[in-house]
Order: sequence, then structure tokens, then C-alpha cells
Amino acid sequence: MEELKQRVMQGYSRPWVVSKYSKVGLWPSEQHLCERFFSGGSRVLDLGCGAGRTTVPLRQSGYEMVGVDLAYPMVAQARRVSNLLQQDCTFITADATALPFPNASYDCILFSYNGIELIPKLTGKRRTLSECFRILRQGGHLIFTTHAAEAANRYAPARLQRLGLHLLRKTLGRNLPDAEAGEIIPDPERTVEVYYMQISSPRTYRRLIREAGFEVAYYNSRSRIDLGKRPTHLADFDSEFKFYVARKP
Repeated sequence: MEELKQRVMQGYSRPWVVSKYSKVGLWPSEQHLCERFFSGGSRVLDLGCGAGRTTVPLRQSGYEMVGVDLAYPMVAQARRVSNLLQQDCTFITADATALPFPNASYDCILFSYNGIELIPKLTGKRRTLSECFRILRQGGHLIFTTHAAEAANRYAPARLQRLGLHLLRKTLGRNLPDAEAGEIIPDPERTVEVYYMQISSPRTYRRLIREAGFEVAYYNSRSRIDLGKRPTHLADFDSEFKFYVARKP
């Protein structure tokens, strides 16, 4: 897991990737859910904040914002963007699986743009959800997004091919001992944005949410939210990103 974390940090430390993430602005779906589940003036942790795309507009909306990212160049750029727009945000470099905050220290957490998929292994994702549960106050909400293994989009054939190879190697005993379904680990010599990602089923994430102690308060796809359509598990097959809202009872 540590080697894969280093890959993620390396990938998101490259100047062209930092530059790509330097735009500021919430998606309409993000704005809708934050307005619905985050109370005005709340203390919000922007987990995997990148260059501050979501941190800054949430601060402009009146939230007390702290941004966290694994890659220091992203954090440094977020500080520059925040200062340029004269927004008082705090940014620190930290690991989502071991957050440096006291218990019950945040009202809300946003983990945007499928950032949870960059955390290596399901074990790492469990640790992250447990950490979010620990630092959230009672009644607080965590909003995060993912892709979906069963999404009917242009990436479906490649996902099915990877899954088939994974199952074949596992059957033949040729898989690496810690290889997991859905992992994408490209050659770092290639010009790609991500050096590691794991795409799982929304059913897996709903299970992990409950295992961490949360309630699933809301689930839908980005496109359905934008169109004002009600939540449904049929969104699992939607081509767009999935939104989860987890509530700490």
C-alpha cells in the first residue's frame, strides 16, 4: 500500500497535472448536495482538495474550510489560488487513511472527484471511511463520488477486460498475492493523469459506508442530480459519476 501511495503522490505532483486541477468551481451536483446536507457556517474538511477547486468556492459560500491532500505541490497551489482570490482557507498535506485531527472536529466532509478511488486497496478505503467517521461530529455528513464497475459507458469494455484477466490469473494462480479487482496501475513512463486507481461497484461502497458505522443518507448519479431525478439504485448503471452521502448517526 505504501508503494502505491507513493505512485499516487508522484502522479499528482507533476506540474501539468497540478495545472489541470487549478480551476475553481463546484459542479452543479456538488453545489446542490452541499446546500442540502451542509449547514451554513459549518466547519468542512475538503479531503483530497487538490488545487482548491472545491475548497475556495465553499469558503466563498461561508463555510469554514480546511483542505487536505497527499501531494504537496497540490497543497502549495491551493494556497496560491486561495490567496489570489483572498479567501481564508487552511491547507495541509496529510494522508486520508491517518488524518491528523481530533475526534468529532468537523461538521461535514467533502471528498470530491472520485478521490477515494486513488486510495490503494479496499483496506485503505475502509481506513479512510473509518477516519472520516471518527473526525465527524454526530449528525455530520460525508459526501464523496466514484466511478462504477458496471457503468454503461465507453470505458465498460476495458473494465470488463481487466476483470476477466484478473479472474483468469486468479484461477490459474498467477495473480500477485495482493492484487484486487478493479485496480488500474499504468506504466509511469506513459503520459497519463493517474498512476493508480481502483474502480469498484457502488454496492461495494454502500457496504463499506455501513461497515464504517455510517448510514447511507443519499445515493444518486451526477447526471440524475443535474436533471432533478430522484435517487435510485438503477443509477449504478448510469454512465456518470456516483454521489454518496453518508451520515454519522
